[in-house]
Amino acid sequence: MQATVTRQSAMRELRDTGRVRLPGRPALWSRWTRGLTLVLLIMIGVAGCAGLVTVIVAAVNGSSRITAATVVGMAMVAAMLAGLVALVLWWRRSLSRHVGVEHSPVVLEASGLTLRGVGPIPWRDFGPARNMMVRAEYSSGWTLRAVMPLTPSGLVNVNERTSAHLRRRISPSTGPAWNRGHRWIYVPGVEGMRQADVMQLINVAHQMFGHPSRTQR
Repeated sequence: MQATVTRQSAMRELRDTGRVRLPGRPALWSRWTRGLTLVLLIMIGVAGCAGLVTVIVAAVNGSSRITAATVVGMAMVAAMLAGLVALVLWWRRSLSRHVGVEHSPVVLEASGLTLRGVGPIPWRDFGPARNMMVRAEYSSGWTLRAVMPLTPSGLVNVNERTSAHLRRRISPSTGPAWNRGHRWIYVPGVEGMRQADVMQLINVAHQMFGHPSRTQR
């Protein structure tokens, strides 16, 4: 592929050669989530500094006395903030590991789709790319994501025949603790292309190489 990837050039190569290899990049949701962790770290830092400054100013002005209870309270708040920082840093590191594999090439060919170092995933194992509400990655709520729903064969191949560390690259597991599983593939990011363009390219390849099948929500 040429250095600057466009939807038109990728589409042309796919149709002319039956295969296209694209430079991967972190998906939109992944970049937003990493940005969120940075915002959280800044907010925690500001809250900690503001609390410390408030106590110091109050002590200097004589409006409050520094007692044992004050020291204990400050220590508890500091411990809580330190715990929050540790949690957010762990979250950010786990995201960074995921971002690393997102730079792996995205390959579309007759044998399937390769993304984030996993594949080729057969076209019959998933449906066309689309935006849909799915379980959020780090909460019990729902969020809009660009995904490719797994078909019945895909559910078996991903959840029963793919190793755990590779399944996590396909999508986060969702569902109750006793029945967690992977139900879709997250659309990969491609350097130089919008998410909508990547979805369109995948769907064209799906029409070229895939077989009609019923996907499971």
